Amino acid sequence: MRYLKVLLLTLFFFVSMVFFIQNNDMLSNELVLKLELFDLSFVSREMPFYLIVLVSFVIGSVFSMSYFLAEKIRLTHELKSSKAKLAALEQEVTSLRNLPLEEEVYPSSSKTETAFSTASYADESAQPYSEKKREDGVA
Repeated sequence: MRYLKVLLLTLFFFVSMVFFIQNNDMLSNELVLKLELFDLSFVSREMPFYLIVLVSFVIGSVFSMSYFLAEKIRLTHELKSSKAKLAALEQEVTSLRNLPLEEEVYPSSSKTETAFSTASYADESAQPYSEKKREDGVA
């Protein structure tokens, strides 16, 4: 990918140089820039047209680079905070996985279990299916 970028940059430079060489007469013309706002008037000194084009390109490049640099810094900060949050969540999951399993007897479930265990069934076929399995030794 890096070689492709270098190739494209070289190609762009080559085309730009050919453009400037072929249009040297037109680009060498002197140009005066004017800006009139309300009562204010700004006038530049005479400059060759190619200088205006090159300065505009450089200024645009500087603004683009500064924007992308600021965006990269913002994204780097966001990535660091996301990685820190991910590490904290992974540590929480690990700590929850390592907790021992404890059997706690809840009052409502213990009453239900004692009611089933103390019930006597007159007929063996009336017993629930799960209790038949436990008595037979099949789990």
